[in-house]
Amino acid sequence: MLALKRHREALASFDRVAAEKPGIAMVHNNRAMALLGLEEFEPALAATGLALEIDPENAEALCHHGAALTALGRHQDALADFDKAVSINPDYVEAYVYRGIVLALLGRHEEAVASYSKALALRPGDIDILYNRGTSLWALRRFEERSWIASRF
Repeated sequence: MLALKRHREALASFDRVAAEKPGIAMVHNNRAMALLGLEEFEPALAATGLALEIDPENAEALCHHGAALTALGRHQDALADFDKAVSINPDYVEAYVYRGIVLALLGRHEEAVASYSKALALRPGDIDILYNRGTSLWALRRFEERSWIASRF
């Protein structure tokens, strides 16, 4: 359901499973993904909080918790979640991407470029990551590097 962007239906399914089996972190994390898709950020934050109570080392739940915090404008708190997610799973591309987004929102573009570069090392050629990296390079007035990226497509 989530892959089909049918977030309301997915949420109803996850709610049923969570009622029957409340001790499964993945269920609460999946609820959070559906809630994020519905732009219900406070409930998504609560759902990821439950997932993290069950499994504090769940990098995916940390990433979704950080995404909810980002949407709520709590960028420093979100950055801490993304930092912890990549320390737990150094191959977690999405955590590096979200980390880069938050760093850019905080005006820390050098660090954002570094985070996007780590994501690109794990997923070479990803157009969305290249775009985000190029945006931070533009903010740094590093036009030659950005032009090189643009010329690749």
